[in-house]
Amino acid sequence: MLKTLTATELADALDRIRDQSPEMTGPLSMLDEATLGWTWRYPQLTCVQQAFSQARHQQFPRTRTKQTWQEVVATAAALATALRELGDVPLERCAEPTGWGMCGLALPEQRPCLGQDEHLTSSSGAKAAR
Repeated sequence: MLKTLTATELADALDRIRDQSPEMTGPLSMLDEATLGWTWRYPQLTCVQQAFSQARHQQFPRTRTKQTWQEVVATAAALATALRELGDVPLERCAEPTGWGMCGLALPEQRPCLGQDEHLTSSSGAKAAR
């Protein structure tokens, strides 16, 4: 699962995009989703992640061109470089229980979980007020 990759492993996956077919939009979508969580913890990645996301959205059959594919490869490489600068670190994810299982959202560095309203327990262990 891409969400469990370290920053370096995710960067490697982004670099492998250049070897894939431009018609394979599924892997691009999964990488877009996997990299989004990193922006919550590391806001400095937001611009390069958004550039990759925008480029991959141009890869649908009606809008796909050689130029759009080159943009996907270039923005993926830029995002890979930015992720490598973090080192081989995992993305810390919330382990609080929710109505559907473990929360799993990326934890921001200095704020509580962005999904805390969906947690079943508060920090004191009591049932969360609804």
